[in-house]
Amino acid sequence: MLVQICCPICRPSGRLRKATLPRFLTCARCGHRQLFTPSVLKRVHRLFISMRRNHALEKSMASVRGAVRRIKRLICGLPKLNSKLANLERVFRSPPMTPELSRAILLISPHLDFRPDEASRNFWEVEQNGTCWIEYELLRDTLSALSKPMRILEIGPGLGRSLVFFSKKLGWQSCDLHAYEADGKTTKYTINGPRFEDSFCGTISELRRVLAYNGITNVTIHDAKSVAMKDLPGPFDLLYGFYTIGFHWSLEHFFDEVLALIGRTGIAVFTVPQDFQPFVRLLQLPYCLIDKGRMIDGNREKLLILGPAG
Repeated sequence: MLVQICCPICRPSGRLRKATLPRFLTCARCGHRQLFTPSVLKRVHRLFISMRRNHALEKSMASVRGAVRRIKRLICGLPKLNSKLANLERVFRSPPMTPELSRAILLISPHLDFRPDEASRNFWEVEQNGTCWIEYELLRDTLSALSKPMRILEIGPGLGRSLVFFSKKLGWQSCDLHAYEADGKTTKYTINGPRFEDSFCGTISELRRVLAYNGITNVTIHDAKSVAMKDLPGPFDLLYGFYTIGFHWSLEHFFDEVLALIGRTGIAVFTVPQDFQPFVRLLQLPYCLIDKGRMIDGNREKLLILGPAG
């Protein structure tokens, strides 16, 4: 039996193999050998036995997935953060890490499988702030130049980190903020992939809780299951999405709606992959690409700033 877990070298999609565990497991992708202490090995072995029993009896797949997640935590621990960014001011504050919040985080960030404890809450708070600091430093001049009060829409806000961070750092408390999100049960991420209707994996109840915990009360949340993107109340002065449209799903498939929502005077900002290539319709409009890093793995990607169309 091969078990999908997070190899420390080629995460997030390495496979460490062998159902009967030796002192080393070898990643099937990169060949990395992971050494285990006897205590960790013993706990992992018990989980493997439980998984095999559940698999053989065709019991709930949820219990098997839960066992896989526990094995990942035992073997890999939490991802390593950028130490410089981790020491910056914490503008975004995480509420207590409840089971509901940890499940909501796992849906939008499958590499972050948290226990409901203070260590997980602290790690998530640091990671969320570090990611926001990267985006803020690259976009500060562009966003500060926009006249306030503004009408702002975030597509796929997840649990609201950027709404909180930018509101506090850029004075968005007087702005008309909107968020486009929907509840989901599974994560269906692609990279610059096709458009499909059930791609959202948010948890709106937890989004509301995080926003309220941070004192952000001026956000109107539109449920994507009942409101089509084309029916959102545009135009907006700023439309943005980090790791949503443009990154997981190709911007080209949403371009008509994006242009309608920003009109002739608004701008749009999206995270896009490092190898992003402008498509024909984008080339006909003003845009720029900014190189950026990431908080966890150091990989590179880009920010796309589109508009105004004039």
